[in-house]
Amino acid sequence: MLQAALGEAFVVGSFSHGGRTAADGPAALRRTAEWRSVSCFRPDVVALMVGSNDAKPETWGPAMAFPRDGYVEALLSLARELLSLPSRPRLLLLVPPPAHAVDAAEAALLGVGYPRGSVGGANLDKGVISTLLPPLVGRAARVLASEGAPAQLVETAFGGCPANQSACCELLAGDGIHTSAAGSARLAEAVRARLVGVG
Repeated sequence: MLQAALGEAFVVGSFSHGGRTAADGPAALRRTAEWRSVSCFRPDVVALMVGSNDAKPETWGPAMAFPRDGYVEALLSLARELLSLPSRPRLLLLVPPPAHAVDAAEAALLGVGYPRGSVGGANLDKGVISTLLPPLVGRAARVLASEGAPAQLVETAFGGCPANQSACCELLAGDGIHTSAAGSARLAEAVRARLVGVG
């Protein structure tokens, strides 16, 4: 989808791997073959979006509370590793899409702390995804900017989702976490808008 949005002036490579986290551990993004392959692609620009799977309490450690500072440090570690690639790419740091409750039971649990607030088959805390990740990704972007890194924050307007239920239904899949085709197109457009004029 991003290749179609950008056209022939860009060559897009996908190095994503579902279910991975910024945090170190068994599900860490940096443990994947895709992550290790990024360097071989020699990217000029990298779009990094990771964090929704960090909202799984199993990744939080013994405190059983979302590790805000730990997430920011893990995200910064990934970002700095990408920025230090031989091709010295520019980095687009994307805020993950919001999550929304898909039924009354989930809606009743939003804002309730772990363990009762964790819902869905993947045991993701949707409140963390929607309310904590956006400012934390923003904090990471500000740290990178203070270091003079060629990194930009990319926030995607998801039509007021999760508060706007109809926007959520259009832009998110039935699980309330993954993007629909329309939501993926919205992400691709946000990246394209940042790359216009970059050669």
